[in-house]
Amino acid sequence: MKLCDIIPEGGILDDLKSVQKEDVIKEMVQALVKAGKIEEGNAKKVIKALMDREELGSTGIGAGVAVPHAKHDSVTDLVGAFGRSKKGINFDALDGEPVHVLFLLLSSKGASGTHLEALAYISRLVRDEKFVRFMRDTKDVNSLRDLLKEADETLGGS
Repeated sequence: MKLCDIIPEGGILDDLKSVQKEDVIKEMVQALVKAGKIEEGNAKKVIKALMDREELGSTGIGAGVAVPHAKHDSVTDLVGAFGRSKKGINFDALDGEPVHVLFLLLSSKGASGTHLEALAYISRLVRDEKFVRFMRDTKDVNSLRDLLKEADETLGGS
């Protein structure tokens, strides 16, 4: 599994405008709509699935990172988006700190194994403080894409 295969062209947002959890999720889902990975007519349902998951417990895992994720039948392939906030987002993170780095992950309801594998891979990546710092501080979308490729090559994307 490689993040560069999951995150489509247009799925990297290097300067999220929103500062609240639901608005950020909407912004990232809209990027996936524009990238052709989610149909416009399903966007609200996908956002609801993501927010329902947030109701179970925040996916703001701490250290400035959040990994919102959900399963929805309108999603046929494992798909993700990456977002970076320079301002910081109130994501109800476990440590109470603002979130600056987000990986959003969606899969179909029948893809539990792949979904969990992707979550585990992302979790490994974001435990690497240097990786998170680079993702937070790099200059633009192209540099972010390069960092994701490097992570796929060196940190275990298979």
